[in-house]
Amino acid sequence: MDKIKAIQSVNEIKELMERSSKFVSLSGLTGILVGLYSLIGAWVAYSSMNVLATTRLYDVVLIALVVLTVSVVTAFLVSYYKSKRSNQKLFNKLTYRIVWNFSIPLLTGGLFCLALLYHQHYGLTSSVMLLFYGLSLVNVSKYTFSNVAWLGYAFLFLGILDAFFEGYGLLFWTLGFGVFHIIYGILFYFLYEKNR
Repeated sequence: MDKIKAIQSVNEIKELMERSSKFVSLSGLTGILVGLYSLIGAWVAYSSMNVLATTRLYDVVLIALVVLTVSVVTAFLVSYYKSKRSNQKLFNKLTYRIVWNFSIPLLTGGLFCLALLYHQHYGLTSSVMLLFYGLSLVNVSKYTFSNVAWLGYAFLFLGILDAFFEGYGLLFWTLGFGVFHIIYGILFYFLYEKNR
């Protein structure tokens, strides 16, 4: 009996330490929803390219910004709900560290993409998005679940691959931001959330 109580105590201590040193308000649902938003955005962009011969770059950028905005809002709301449910504060020093470490590569990549678009170098834009998003995930993985890094590595691999196949940017973008997020969200759910 004492052995079981000791093991439970050790598990409780381990969980408390993990909560204080790792951001645990991630959710598989967030990954799945972000992936679905990306697939819908890619479908809208692809459809508009086929229907309108004169689809403007502005339209594609607008679609991407809408997907990004809805994804960020969803991530915030799901994380907020999950932190409330587990009686944790969503905003603390760890959260700010995560936002900072995630944002630096992402904002750098975003500005680089804007520069590419400004100079009408469209071919590598999707590759740059995938690469810098992958770097953001790898960079932030030390503050959350370590397997976030593997998602980042997958994005890095896909971004490099995309750089060698010009003209297939939307396909690679859809595979990364859509399919990879959905697969990761499902795996995350089964690994961390199903039995809790």
